Amino acid sequence: MKSSMNPLSFSMRSQPTSIVLKRVAILLLTFIMAAHSYAQQSIQWGLKAGVNYFKIGGRSFDNTYNPAFSGGGYAEINFSSKWSLQPELLFNQVQGKTGAGFGQIYQGVSGQLVTVDYLAVPVLLAFRPIPELSILLGPQYGFAVAQTTGLLGPSGTSGGSDANAFSKSDFSLIFGGQLNLGKIKVGLRYSEGLVNVNGINSTDAWRVYGLQAYFAYQIGDIKLKKKK
Repeated sequence: MKSSMNPLSFSMRSQPTSIVLKRVAILLLTFIMAAHSYAQQSIQWGLKAGVNYFKIGGRSFDNTYNPAFSGGGYAEINFSSKWSLQPELLFNQVQGKTGAGFGQIYQGVSGQLVTVDYLAVPVLLAFRPIPELSILLGPQYGFAVAQTTGLLGPSGTSGGSDANAFSKSDFSLIFGGQLNLGKIKVGLRYSEGLVNVNGINSTDAWRVYGLQAYFAYQIGDIKLKKKK
């Protein structure tokens, strides 16, 4: 039987998380130091909204993709006509459904739709081969601000309905493309979860990954003086 696993996804997951994080940090620091020598041109910002089509991987879930909301603000710090840094602040929803494995492993609730709301901060390196197209790559940190409870059994039991099944922090690697159509931007990106978000124990590794499609509108644009 042929494996359907994405080779890139497999190679990333087979490496220790600490090594992946160090490589991403080195990439961003190298870019920032190199970009410092360029004349800064502008800072742009705006609002964005879109749809997440994510799934929660692991034996505890049914491994189906589910739509959810994403929205927030972005900025583009343009160091040159080709390179920029794109930090964002987003409200990201992730939805999944517990499978039969959840009940078997944790004696919890199977067949339950689960929602986890994250406050996410992507910091993306953007390369524009042409003005109308940006290629994006960078890390994203997510902090869980709300999640479905009651997965581990009735209230009053060990790890009952008030317990959180998901950990507070998530870390992902983002890759995608963006069309720049004047003040309007349309993008599609892939998010690969790098850390286990299982907040119960390490028996089953849960990772969040999938696609995000979005629409953005530029509100402001500040032109900066060039360095001498």
